[in-house]
Formats: sequence, structure tokens, C-alpha cells
Amino acid sequence: MIGPADYSRWRSARLGSLTESIEERTILGLCGSLSGRRVLDIGCGDGTYALRVSQEGAFAVGIDISRSMLRAARTRAAAQPSHGRWCQASIAALPFAANSFDVVLAVTVLCFHRDPDSAIREAARVLRPGGSPVIGELGKYSSWSVSRRVRGWLGSRTWRSARFWSMRGLQRATESAGLLVDGTQGCVYYPPVAFLAEILRPFEPVLSRLGQLGAAFLTVKARKP
Repeated sequence: MIGPADYSRWRSARLGSLTESIEERTILGLCGSLSGRRVLDIGCGDGTYALRVSQEGAFAVGIDISRSMLRAARTRAAAQPSHGRWCQASIAALPFAANSFDVVLAVTVLCFHRDPDSAIREAARVLRPGGSPVIGELGKYSSWSVSRRVRGWLGSRTWRSARFWSMRGLQRATESAGLLVDGTQGCVYYPPVAFLAEILRPFEPVLSRLGQLGAAFLTVKARKP
């Protein structure tokens, strides 16, 4: 499975750095102003998004089932100003009361979970009325998903069991939890090749008009009634 060292290698590579910056900009753009808000990052990994929203003035809580990920997140948090805490828990059974958070982030976590519907229902439960889940997932119709499926067929345990999403699938899963979809956006339209990423990155705003077709990363923002 993916561990903290994999995330670190990904961010240090040019392709990873470019791609993560685009995904982060898309997620934060959907979140809007975060100052003074309580944000839960489910499946937080080594803390990238929880730390980033903390920089925007939010009180962030990051949860993950992996102790090694949480250790890495705490190490990163200690090296920079941050406001929040870390908790080991399953995203299908969040240890928080209903109506506890203004925003719930779920970024590339549903693709690795056996029961994503239960995770979205839990996200809806802990959101306050009017609060927003912001979901970012791996697109089904992209060259990235083809590459990852091939790696799964060749023996990668990570990608053998991963689920890739269509935009409609993400919307349906979100709506099934009683949430109202407010917006969707696709990004990362280049193939998983660093020099092509460099060339095509400036065209992302234009390519995003294509919707899910070719997008490696799909995002949905919703609202709890």
C-alpha cells in the first residue's frame, strides 16, 4: 500500500509537484474562504491538505487509519505553524458528533475504500447544516487511469483494488448521502509524463471545459441542507 515515503517521493518529482499544485488549487478554490472554519480531512495521509487549510486560517482535524501516515503528518506539522490535531480512525466510523465541521475534505481516499458510500454518509453526518463536503477523486476516463490499471494487472496491490470514478458516479454517491451538489470540476488533462505536463499545464483552464473527459482528477463540492 501507499506509505509516507511514497507521498514524499511523489512531491519531490517534477510530475508530482506540478500535478499536486493543480489539484490543490482546484480543491482550495472549491472550498472558498476557510478562515475561522472547522475543517475535517478524512484519509489525511501525511497531512498535506490539513496543513494547507490550516495555513488559510482554518482549525483542521486530520484522520487516517494508518499510524505511519499520522506520524508523518505530525512531523510535518511540527515544522510549520498549524492549528489542528490528528486522529487515528476509520473514515466509515468518524469519532465526532453530528454537525461538528464546516467543511469535510475527502481527497483521493474513496478510491481505496471498500465502502465509499458509508464514508460519504459519515462525512454528511458530521457536517453542520449548510456545511460543504469537497471530494477529489481519480478520474475514470484518463490516460492516468489506464496506466494505473495496467500496473494493477501487472501485480501492483495498490492499483489492483483501486476504484476510478466518473463525475456522474461521484455526484450520485454524494446525492445518495442526502447532500446537494453545488459544483463539479475536472483537472489534470495531461498524461503522466513530466515534460508533457510542463507543456500542457498552461492550458488547464481551457481543458477544464471538457468536464470529466480526459481529466485525471475529478472534484465535487456539495452542501448539507
